[in-house]
Amino acid sequence: MTDAEVFGTGPPPQTTARGVAKNVAAGAVEGGTSLLNIATDPFGTVIGPAIARVGGTLYDAGAHVFGYPAMTPEQRADLYGTAPAPAAQQPLGTRVVNAVDAAIPGQTAASVPANTPAEQIARKVSGAVVAGGAGGVGPALVSAGGALTGDVAGRVAPDWLAPGAELAGNVAGGVATSRVATPIRTVTTPERQRLVGVAQDEGIPLTAGEQTGSKPLQKTEQMLGQTPGSAGGVASDVEAQQRAVNTAVASRAGLNSDTLTPDVLNTHLDALGSEIGNLAANNNMQLPSSFVQQLGQVRQGLRYMKTDAAQEIGARLDQLRDMITIDPATGNPVLAGPHYQNLMSDLREAITGSQGAARGSMIQLRDMLRQQMEASLSPADQAQWRQLNRYYANGKVIQDAMGAAGAGTAEGNISLLQLRGAINRSLGSDAYAGGYGDLNDLARVGQSVLRKPPDSGTPQGVAINALLHAAPFLTMGVGGFLHGLEGAGIGLATPWAIGAAVRGRIPGTNFSPGQSYLANQLTRNVDPRVMAGIIQAADAETQRNQMMPRP
Repeated sequence: MTDAEVFGTGPPPQTTARGVAKNVAAGAVEGGTSLLNIATDPFGTVIGPAIARVGGTLYDAGAHVFGYPAMTPEQRADLYGTAPAPAAQQPLGTRVVNAVDAAIPGQTAASVPANTPAEQIARKVSGAVVAGGAGGVGPALVSAGGALTGDVAGRVAPDWLAPGAELAGNVAGGVATSRVATPIRTVTTPERQRLVGVAQDEGIPLTAGEQTGSKPLQKTEQMLGQTPGSAGGVASDVEAQQRAVNTAVASRAGLNSDTLTPDVLNTHLDALGSEIGNLAANNNMQLPSSFVQQLGQVRQGLRYMKTDAAQEIGARLDQLRDMITIDPATGNPVLAGPHYQNLMSDLREAITGSQGAARGSMIQLRDMLRQQMEASLSPADQAQWRQLNRYYANGKVIQDAMGAAGAGTAEGNISLLQLRGAINRSLGSDAYAGGYGDLNDLARVGQSVLRKPPDSGTPQGVAINALLHAAPFLTMGVGGFLHGLEGAGIGLATPWAIGAAVRGRIPGTNFSPGQSYLANQLTRNVDPRVMAGIIQAADAETQRNQMMPRP
């Protein structure tokens, strides 16, 4: 390698695609080398050099203001760690790569010259991407933007200011890239993030506003659904989401349907009831002494309850007592399967019409009977019994929620907001708060992730609505003056264009670039200041390699 190749003296060669490609590979090697240097000596390769660049730049700035001697290029190279150094003083990663480089015959990636701006920029960005990309896609993007901006800042600044300008450019470019890459950065709670995951796991499509929790974005999406030109596409998305919600809720009851009309629910519950009845009819509930003692304790507790509640529970216990028979094969007391079904049906009606502590006590009695019946079954029947009863109980909760008023429920679309009350009515007044029931998470998704912002009247909504409606009138006015009907058409198409940008999909796919972009959180937790130090470490490695000609 000649001095011209190493130090850039003489006429620079023309940039070629091959030269850029070689420098991309060289930058990747140097970025990987800097990672090893950072891991083994973070202060010496990241923190210290950054401090040195700031201090050196301030020193040179003072020299220009106050007239004392500025640093020479050699002093800057030594201060900033870009000058050649004895092997013993080089970072570990540099020593390792140089040893490998010396052992490989011919030109290696680390010794590729970068003589043109395109090659130098490609090498610098590649090194930064590899070094920063160890943390994922987000850090890689921030590193790329920071490296590119820093390179430009260093080139336009005077020599004495270039190191500091490049560092500042690394930070500013990283911040700008981070903001552009991830425009929505709403702070949400861990529980809301978990509920977003629940909805996505259930196959419920979420808008970018729903995923991020951004109120302005949610309001914009809502306004697009009410604005001529964009409302149709949004309505289609809303319908698809509702079908997915119906399917997710129905699956908790063992039902595969995206519509929850009375006919669908009644038919399914009747089928489940028949299966449970058939299973119960073929089995008897055993009544061991321990269980009989539990029932006795329940009866003793009636003394402390209100008269109506005590009478209702006492009536069910009397009903159970009158249904008990003796198994001729074992001589043990049992409750025949059909009698069990009749008792549970009466108990279910009593629970529906009760409130407060009485309701909780009857639910407790119901669960005791159900668990004892399950314990009386064979292992194979137990699994089926447990699943059928869970499906049936969830189906009754769904049926209760579907009794709410409104056009949606009348059309077979469940409102997740209504599930909260239905869960409490089925499992007790504190069931939702306690997280009980298979439908609890979906009810929480409805209360949080899918809860719509107020439809109108908020200052935020008024402002967004005004912007969406002003755009078509302005473009229609200007365009109409210039081109008549063509201009009016352009004005009316504005909401459609905004809606397409925010929620439009690539034809033939279900992928929306706008939604994907708005919802991504790739760079949300990336600190551009940290990435600037990593970029500087990779850049220093590039400069060290370029200044080390092969023997």
